[in-house]
Amino acid sequence: MQSRVEEFIAAYNRKDIPGALACFTDDAVYQDVTYGTHSGHGELKKMLDRMFLEADACWKVHTWVTDALRVAIEWTIDSQITDAVPQSAGKRVRLFAMGLFEFRDGRIASYREYLDFGQVLLQLGVPPEGLHRALSKKLALTLAEADSGAA
Repeated sequence: MQSRVEEFIAAYNRKDIPGALACFTDDAVYQDVTYGTHSGHGELKKMLDRMFLEADACWKVHTWVTDALRVAIEWTIDSQITDAVPQSAGKRVRLFAMGLFEFRDGRIASYREYLDFGQVLLQLGVPPEGLHRALSKKLALTLAEADSGAA
């Protein structure tokens, strides 16, 4: 399982969308704190297209925890925001996070990440009122997912 995650991360760092998608089941669910929840290869491709357009990023894993069906990682991504996001172009952002990969038939069936979204917004220079608005919206979504049993 760890080798499949390593394969995905290497593809991500190369901006290799076909290589990244090959690591996932056709119906995989990817829950990204910044980009939202995406299901299936079509949605995953759109998410990766947007990620690669908006930031030059490198994903580094610091800790691995594995069992027969899951891999948990502690990771960082160092990013530079591109001109595709004019209000943040050129800014550097470092994400500190945990992620959980679950597998089916040797491929990634789901991924969930956990990070402090407030730290991301602060690094992007979001003003206090925007920070409050964004975090309030994020909290409402998180609570709604928890209440529906999706989290």
